[in-house]
Amino acid sequence: MTPSHLRRALTAGLMAALVWSVPARAETLDKVTFGTNWVAEAEHGGFFQAVADGTYKKYGLDVTIVPGGPNENNRMLLIAGKIDFFMAANTLMSFDAVANNVPVVTIAAIFQKDPQVMLTQPDAKVRKIEDLK
Repeated sequence: MTPSHLRRALTAGLMAALVWSVPARAETLDKVTFGTNWVAEAEHGGFFQAVADGTYKKYGLDVTIVPGGPNENNRMLLIAGKIDFFMAANTLMSFDAVANNVPVVTIAAIFQKDPQVMLTQPDAKVRKIEDLK
């Protein structure tokens, strides 16, 4: 082995020893709680998948998902500061929050049109909102 090869080999060995001897620095993840609008269902799949496959962790987040449901009020948990984010069921919740001075911020609208509707029987002759009276 030539002297230049020996120096390179020793340098590489020293660098490898230093890298392996330095303990891995633990990354501090930001803890976040996210409340869904209902029990786990297909529409929530991406959120649960991001926890399962480490996507949130990759971006520095330690996410806990808090499912909603018939006996859970994640909107109130958000307002009380018990969860950090909440998936609202529809735009009406955001409008209601503004109307009642509820201190929340809407950060995304996934649907550009609200998929909720009111239905009546055809013989009810309801043609406009006032007809519901």
